[in-house]
Amino acid sequence: MQLIGDFFLQVILFIYNTIAFQNLGVAIVEIAILSRLIFYPFIKQQTHYSRKMNELQPHLKALKEKHKGNQQAFAAAQMELFKQHGVNPAAGCLPAVVQIVVLFGLLGAMNNILTMKLNTRFLIWDMAQPDRMNISGLPVAIPGILVVVAAATQFIQTKMMMPTPPAVRKEDKPAEKEEKKEFMQEFAEAQSSMVWMFPLLFLFLGTQWPSGLALYWSTSSLLAIGQQYRISGLGALEQYVIKFRQVVSR
Repeated sequence: MQLIGDFFLQVILFIYNTIAFQNLGVAIVEIAILSRLIFYPFIKQQTHYSRKMNELQPHLKALKEKHKGNQQAFAAAQMELFKQHGVNPAAGCLPAVVQIVVLFGLLGAMNNILTMKLNTRFLIWDMAQPDRMNISGLPVAIPGILVVVAAATQFIQTKMMMPTPPAVRKEDKPAEKEEKKEFMQEFAEAQSSMVWMFPLLFLFLGTQWPSGLALYWSTSSLLAIGQQYRISGLGALEQYVIKFRQVVSR
């Protein structure tokens, strides 16, 4: 991890001294933009993987029933199914892994920057200090604006990356309705853990980390939202948008 932190420190210093007007906040925003441009193909691949997995759910369910009690046979059949449909399970994890590596690389770099005489002021924030509010009498710090924006944009991005669950139609047969109902229950359970984990984690840890990390994550997530909309539209976020419009139109 030290090597990754040292690498990102050199990247930050290079950008800071060349195209960031010697401002750490500007350098972090530019790094977020560059990283999103570089990893855009991986995001497209992840979206393709999510769609394929959504389409393959009925087949996976049938395989589970067929190989019930034989995990080894199910795993082999599952890999064969993925191979037939051109699905690479590792592709779905790669963007998240890359983002985590970048985040902790920046964290290591920011810890080193604390000892350097750099211009860390960006708008109303000091990039080297946590973005939080300490209120007398409260045992924990309140997340600041950047931390809240980082958590909110991460939530929106994750929802958009998830495919819309299949709608139950009147003309569906009883078996199809039941299958869609079960799938939507499993989908909701998977959504719950995936959607809330990173935002809540960032709300907690963001009050301990330098605000430069929150700026990076906010910028990166905002760009990812635009990229995701271009690739696949609103995804599972569409349900929230429809509900919001219904509330507003009342």
